[in-house]
Amino acid sequence: MNPLTRFCAYSWDLADDPAAADRALAAGVSGVAIAAAYHSVRAATPLHPRHRVVDAATAAFYLPVRPEAWGRLVPRSAAPWAGEDAFERAAATARRAGLDVEAWVVLTHSSVLGTAHPELCVRSAAGDVYPYALCPSHEDVRAYAVSVVTETVLLGGVDTLMIEACGPLGLGHLGHHEKTAGADWSRVDEDLLSLCFCAACRASIRSRGGEPEAVAATVLAAVGTGAARVEDALGEAAPLLLEVRDHSRRQLTAEVTAAARAAGARRLLFHAQADPWATGPFAALLDTPGVDGVVLPVTDLALDGGVRPAVPPGVRVGGYLPVLPPVDPEAVPGWAERLRDLDDLYLYHLGLLSRRRLDAVGELVTRLRA
Repeated sequence: MNPLTRFCAYSWDLADDPAAADRALAAGVSGVAIAAAYHSVRAATPLHPRHRVVDAATAAFYLPVRPEAWGRLVPRSAAPWAGEDAFERAAATARRAGLDVEAWVVLTHSSVLGTAHPELCVRSAAGDVYPYALCPSHEDVRAYAVSVVTETVLLGGVDTLMIEACGPLGLGHLGHHEKTAGADWSRVDEDLLSLCFCAACRASIRSRGGEPEAVAATVLAAVGTGAARVEDALGEAAPLLLEVRDHSRRQLTAEVTAAARAAGARRLLFHAQADPWATGPFAALLDTPGVDGVVLPVTDLALDGGVRPAVPPGVRVGGYLPVLPPVDPEAVPGWAERLRDLDDLYLYHLGLLSRRRLDAVGELVTRLRA
């Protein structure tokens, strides 16, 4: 089995560069996943004819922002750096070249909206607000995510969505000159500091018989204890907190899935991972019902009895392969055997890669087809 291969792309990668689609075709991919709702980014454009860096200053929507389609949370327009009709122009360029087009949307990652609405953000057991992380326990956040997928399908002319951050973000966030590494927090510590105690999550804890203040104290006391697993660190509080997290994540996924289907989406693929305590871009769960596919970081893939049994029958398994540093481009073609049994492969990222890295992707795709 050979996976369907797609490049991830920003609108400016395609809309303003006549040769970009040709580079994608030369690499052998069948399509592109173009960002329609995305967080802030400073992106290199090494092969672009007009610029070398794009500074997308805030999280934004790359399709028209119709005020009547949104509720309390309204996204910024990407027009200041991407131009008007950015997604549509990029999609048209790709389609003219014969590439399949799907939309790539990020749901709960928005510093600009979180800063304006801190009460809707993830709040740690210590009371620290993570302004980039919208908490899906809040109805307003889920309504925003529903509008993102609905408007993307209706305005973008796509029937396939790759959905990132369908669940909460946590402590980890590359931004604002991140200076958290010196704390020497373990993976378990970071998971503990990613647990949310916002008003909605506190209400959810109470509804399940817990006392939020006491549970938060348990979480804080567990940080730095050296526990090997979150369950070991939290003891009796672990099932309660996991149920709260799981409920909001599944509620978000169900509402987004229903809305996207109602708008006309045919295929929905979710960034996911097996860890039930996971936060961040790959926040969905492998066993989420009603999805058409899951996309996992390639480093987490274990298809030989690892991932496949955890995925419901009939659900596609995809891999997400960054080809950016520290990945050695010479090593990329060697991944072919490991990736051959995937249903989908997303290559990150069309506009960010040097010629050398694009050539490595092309060699990988050639080997996958052999």
